[in-house]
Amino acid sequence: MRRAAACLATGAQGDLGRLITRMNAELERRTLPEPNNIELAMFGWWWTRMRER
Repeated sequence: MRRAAACLATGAQGDLGRLITRMNAELERRTLPEPNNIELAMFGWWWTRMRER
């Protein structure tokens, strides 16, 4: 990935970095349980999060 990014122009490298950051944040938002809601953490938080969409 770093080798591919090194071939990109400076502006494109920044865009790629922002894209990866946004994808990472979205993945965490969709897969991690709500830290303050113990009920979701204990009783199927993943299924509940997916059904909300």
